[in-house]
Amino acid sequence: MGKKGKKGKGGDPVEPPHDPGWERAVESGKWDRPPEALPDANLWPTWGALRERVITSCKEVKVTWSPSLRDAFPAELIKLSPPELTTLDLHGSELMTRFVMSPLGTCPKLAELDLSSCKQLEYILVQSESIEKLTFNRCPNLKKAFVQCKNMRELACEGCEKLERIIVWSEQLMELDISTCTELQVAELYCPELYNPVLPPNGLKKKAGLLPPKQPPINSMLREDYRLAAQKEDDMKEAERALSVGGTLIPKPYHALKADFNSSTLARS
Repeated sequence: MGKKGKKGKGGDPVEPPHDPGWERAVESGKWDRPPEALPDANLWPTWGALRERVITSCKEVKVTWSPSLRDAFPAELIKLSPPELTTLDLHGSELMTRFVMSPLGTCPKLAELDLSSCKQLEYILVQSESIEKLTFNRCPNLKKAFVQCKNMRELACEGCEKLERIIVWSEQLMELDISTCTELQVAELYCPELYNPVLPPNGLKKKAGLLPPKQPPINSMLREDYRLAAQKEDDMKEAERALSVGGTLIPKPYHALKADFNSSTLARS
């Protein structure tokens, strides 16, 4: 990766040298290096556009067993939605906690997605009309997984012991084994071709072999997430307002007591 720009003879900054791997990635359509190896606009202004060019040219992205990959990189990739991307493999990402691929039509040619062995991953939402194979085996902290993939034929999610809720909507899925998801409480399987799914021994709310509903159940989950996010943002803004007004997070009824205490302290001094 290039270093921060130095000053030229006239005192103007000079663009750092390009990493030759960037152009190779554009030509080959493959990226298999850590996210920090991508062009960084903080080092040179035009590198933001260069970074976008590298990502959107990709047909395959395989960043595996990364100790540094966080939620920001997959979010950036999904937002840019590379039009020719067919394979996305992020298995073994130690710091990733969420993966959201939405809405339908994002990454229109993506066929395979692997999120396995991500130790901190807690939440998965995947909406895609192109994905055929989705894997998130051995994600020990995964709690919720919502999958709306009309043409998905294979779903692997073994060894997700803390998974509490899973919703799957697919018109092609024929087999599913979730027997090792021992904490699972809710499994809503809108999969008309699914035959005899292997469920964990505990009781479940089971919906298997049903025709897809007119309104995807995942939409209601999205609304729930948006409400929670909005509430969290409101709480943060309220805390900021409290700090700006009173310089403290002490509730308003106690502000007067605080003022009296300060006055009495000054009087004694």
